[in-house]
Amino acid sequence: MTLRHLRIFSEVCRQESITLAAERMNMAQPAVSYAIRELESYYGTKLFERMNRRLYITESGEQLLLYADSILSQFDEARDVLRDVHAVTKVRVGTNVSFGISRFPEMLSEFSKQYPQIPLYTRVENSRQIEQHLMRNELDFGIMDYPLNPRFFVCHPVGKDIMTAVCACSYEIRNRVTLEELCEYPLLLREKGSGSRNMTEEFVEKYKRKLNILMESISVQSLIEVCSKGLGVLMISKSIVAPFMENYKLKEIKIQNTEVTREYYFVHHKSKFLTKSMKAFQEYMTARTEKV
Repeated sequence: MTLRHLRIFSEVCRQESITLAAERMNMAQPAVSYAIRELESYYGTKLFERMNRRLYITESGEQLLLYADSILSQFDEARDVLRDVHAVTKVRVGTNVSFGISRFPEMLSEFSKQYPQIPLYTRVENSRQIEQHLMRNELDFGIMDYPLNPRFFVCHPVGKDIMTAVCACSYEIRNRVTLEELCEYPLLLREKGSGSRNMTEEFVEKYKRKLNILMESISVQSLIEVCSKGLGVLMISKSIVAPFMENYKLKEIKIQNTEVTREYYFVHHKSKFLTKSMKAFQEYMTARTEKV
């Protein structure tokens, strides 16, 4: 098995087609097919199912893709770093929405003042998207919920938050309800893949309840707007919604005998080569653990 095999496999996964992958890589289609067969023979497993002239990646294929993306990105990164070993490298950071809205702006400002020579690139997405970017080396660090695939990452806790339920002050609901009662109301939730959505679903499933979802959105602002109109109950991180409570005339609903706590982690890939710039950011973040 060589890097060439992994690049071909990765491209076939992206294109979901031997023919399209061959075109993108300027290769003959039989050569691509042969490389995939060699990989399947090497690992002793099927990487794709072929049905109705389409390719469907198998569970084994999905596992290999995680490793392939990581290996290829590390190889490319090593090449770039060694070609310009003395350059100040940009630090690419992804943060989930909750942390990105409530805490990261201040931290970003403080770091930039301490290290004005280090360029930063940041993006705000949900935790699952950040994990995928880390696997593909499209980000250097992530601030997120605990990864789905922790074996690939180094995780350092950097803070906690509490999930809360809020509604319009005019909404007809008692200030303190049971979980069973709450699940009967129309709920406003973040999109699937977000940390707050995952926490809400895990918590409700633990008590064998079902969610009555009225709306889901990637936009916190949209959810708060709908909530303020008295259309449902919003489940969200307390640190996000706190600044909006007064202006949007919202009230908190206490859930009896329960508290849903989520923890944020500072994450990077175990195989990640850390430049001096990245190490400076890592030290800055881990030093703030007790402060956030």
